[in-house]
Amino acid sequence: MSMKKLINIFIVDDNKVFTLALKADIENAFEEVTMKIHTFETGEKCMEAFKEIVPDLVILDYHLDNKYPDAANGIKVLDWIKKENNATNVIILTVDDDIDIALKSFQHGASDYVVKTNTQFRKINYSLINLLKLMEGTNYRRRYKQLVVGILLCVALLVGGVIAVQIFNH
Repeated sequence: MSMKKLINIFIVDDNKVFTLALKADIENAFEEVTMKIHTFETGEKCMEAFKEIVPDLVILDYHLDNKYPDAANGIKVLDWIKKENNATNVIILTVDDDIDIALKSFQHGASDYVVKTNTQFRKINYSLINLLKLMEGTNYRRRYKQLVVGILLCVALLVGGVIAVQIFNH
């Protein structure tokens, strides 16, 4: 999968060791993808950066208050993200294998939900592969739409020109 566009990814997790391991795993798994991964310990810091760098993807921990008790939780941050830019994909990460949290995450606009287990990185990478394919498809669709509009404009100009010539010749 080769994408030329720079993909900005935010990882928001208050566990620094986990964050660095996840960042390294993604960079190794997607060497051929042009990406920049930004890491944040709180949703608040993520949202400060969000105003300048609108990420394509945010990998967001559900529990962000382990180190900072007054920090916003993942659902609140997810709501902020979706309000700022609904097109940003969000993968919710959690230690809780809880259907209610999963449903709540999807209801608030999450693209995926991954439980932190021994297969978490593989699951995140599968989710990333799917999201990158989706983004690539959206780019192709946008380019195709622009091409069709361009062709229609050319045809309209051509028809208009022919009509104008017909009018002025009579």
